[in-house]
Amino acid sequence: MNLLEAMEQRHAIRAYTDEPVDQAILDILRAEIDACNQESGLHIQMTTGLDDAFLGLKTHYGRFTGVHNAIALIGRPVRDGAADGHGAAGTNEHDAATETATGTADPSVAVDTIPDGAAAADEAATDPGEIALQERVGYYGERLALRAVQLGLETSWAVLDDADAAEHPWWCLHPGEKIVWVLAFGHGARPGGRRRSKPIEELCRIPDGMAMPDWFRAGMEAAMLAPTSLSQQPFLFTLHKDGTVSAEAMEGLFAHVGLGCAKYHFEVGAGRENVRWRDTAASGEEAAGATD
Repeated sequence: MNLLEAMEQRHAIRAYTDEPVDQAILDILRAEIDACNQESGLHIQMTTGLDDAFLGLKTHYGRFTGVHNAIALIGRPVRDGAADGHGAAGTNEHDAATETATGTADPSVAVDTIPDGAAAADEAATDPGEIALQERVGYYGERLALRAVQLGLETSWAVLDDADAAEHPWWCLHPGEKIVWVLAFGHGARPGGRRRSKPIEELCRIPDGMAMPDWFRAGMEAAMLAPTSLSQQPFLFTLHKDGTVSAEAMEGLFAHVGLGCAKYHFEVGAGRENVRWRDTAASGEEAAGATD
């Protein structure tokens, strides 16, 4: 199954069986997590085989059952001087490869999370560092979700309420880090529901008089398959006259995480060799020119 097929196959599954995930598959996921951490500067961690991988915590949206395996998408907001794009956002104060995917937390590590002054869970983030973190989580989290689907598993994104207050977490947080989202995965207990999407014309803009290039259309068709909260698809892709592409989050729940998912899908669908992302500030200046 290639990535485009995995996008078609992926559904948000919230009920899982007790069938354990094969060790060879877990090893592949661990290797993928290590690669994502190395590229992104995130501190993604995985646990498997628990009675309740959500530790009894409520989920912000949706009801889950039988979640024995999960991936915690953890990071700290990107600050000035960190890398742009999807590369490493500064360096963590640890060797990511040694602590990802172990499913064990070091109790000697102090827990220091982002204060409540950051954007509330279902409010659009306004802090640039928080926005960059959420987009990065969406981008690399969806990469992991699709890899799991390729391996024959089901997945679902979730937000754990009060995750910072969990008594015996299987994850560890380094100073300044927070759990942004989690991914449940395993063998689904029931099939996914129907997928719906807005028309492509509502999700992208191209210059007036220009025919939509095949690569851009393919990227948009892939982006339309990306998961977003309540299927709101709060994103807009713009093709500029110079061939660069910009993507922005619109109003909607967890819009920046959804944008990160959509950007990963877009790159896969369009072909990464065809995509040249435009700087956000520059795209804002010329947004009107996209339809001139």
